[in-house]
Amino acid sequence: MKINYPVEDLHTLSVEEVLNTFQTDANAGINSSDAEQRSKEFGLNVYQVQQQKPVWLMFLEQFKSPIVYLLVVGVAVSIYFKDFIEAIAIGVVILINALIGFLMELQARNSMNALREMDVILSKVIREGKTKEIPSEKLAPGDLILLEAGDVIPGDGRLIVSNQLQCDESSLTGESLPSEKNTEKLPKDTSLGDQLNMVFKGTSVMNGNGKAVITGISQDTQLGKITSLVESSEETTTPLDKKLNALSKKLIWLTLLMTLIFAVTGLIQGKKWVLIIKTSIALAVAAFPEGLPIVSTVALAYGMMLMAKRNVIVKKLSSVETLGSTNVILTDKTGTLTENKIFVYTFSFPEE
Repeated sequence: MKINYPVEDLHTLSVEEVLNTFQTDANAGINSSDAEQRSKEFGLNVYQVQQQKPVWLMFLEQFKSPIVYLLVVGVAVSIYFKDFIEAIAIGVVILINALIGFLMELQARNSMNALREMDVILSKVIREGKTKEIPSEKLAPGDLILLEAGDVIPGDGRLIVSNQLQCDESSLTGESLPSEKNTEKLPKDTSLGDQLNMVFKGTSVMNGNGKAVITGISQDTQLGKITSLVESSEETTTPLDKKLNALSKKLIWLTLLMTLIFAVTGLIQGKKWVLIIKTSIALAVAAFPEGLPIVSTVALAYGMMLMAKRNVIVKKLSSVETLGSTNVILTDKTGTLTENKIFVYTFSFPEE
């Protein structure tokens, strides 16, 4: 059966209106053929991440730096003057610098992909009147899911049955107290945190049980919309990149000035043009700090590894310095800085 999807303001609809909208039965759910057809039409219940860059492009991007461009010029000049040892030394520095940055960013990307794979969980669903467990990625709009304490909710849904159902929505709303759910329809202007007849992907059931009609999957969930906003944000130049680019420009101008002074001095002294040009170029190459890129890359890589030990994934190497330069972070507490969970650290026994 064809359905209109996605649907807005589902919290304003009654249970009967929701069932009619998604062409599902309150007891039997939808049949397997409808579920398959809807999955083909609306996609799987997984986040549609932006197309990842090819590995070779990730590697080539490590060379996008004015400092690296200057070092490449240095290699070319060294080869021209048949100073192959110098050329090899600079080339090795460029390659090591690129490899360190590439491997660290590749490791971060692999970690992010592994986290996305963990997003797939088993969900209890009613299809054709039978209860079965299926991977959450195969859920379709209109599916009827069963919820009980301990379940992670696999998609956004409208409750049609709620028996003392309480959900932890701290990861989405920041509210530390459990949300007590019901099936009553609500006014249109009800805020997300007060939509008590709705359940949301990524939140968890604390107490009670219930039934819900899946009304949003993948990017059409509240969590999916947040993910899309984060991934669609434009990449900005980090403070470190700005400083290195500024330093590169200063070094270029300083080197050119030194070379010009040397060339003018040579002309005044009556030296040959060929000798002046060769010596000036050699001076320019020698004056440039070849070790600068690898020093900064190694320092950032070390910071990236320290953060990884604390379960922080850094996608871009230069972002490490950005975080280090941050003075103030404005953020919600629950679900961001804290987990909204109570842990036992010590036991105290009465003295005998």
